[in-house]
Amino acid sequence: MFDFGFMEILLICVIALVVLGPEKLPGLVRTLGQWVGHGRAVMNQMQQQLESEARNLDMKERREKIQQELALLPQKNIAKTGEDQCVTAQKVES
Repeated sequence: MFDFGFMEILLICVIALVVLGPEKLPGLVRTLGQWVGHGRAVMNQMQQQLESEARNLDMKERREKIQQELALLPQKNIAKTGEDQCVTAQKVES
């Protein structure tokens, strides 16, 4: 997303040192590190939650497809059984 090279980061650190002074800079870096760590944790949690929801949605779609196929299964068996009975009846008549 952001493409910072070594020279840009060094320039930002020098400007921060001049503006804030050497007393406040370590506290600022520590706070910034905590915020970055917190942001990463939030992003990881969101990613895991989205992956979990995607898996649940996929499983729901698969379950619905299987239920539709199972609902059609008895109809197929009834039609096939009816055809078998007609063939058997024709053999008996012959």
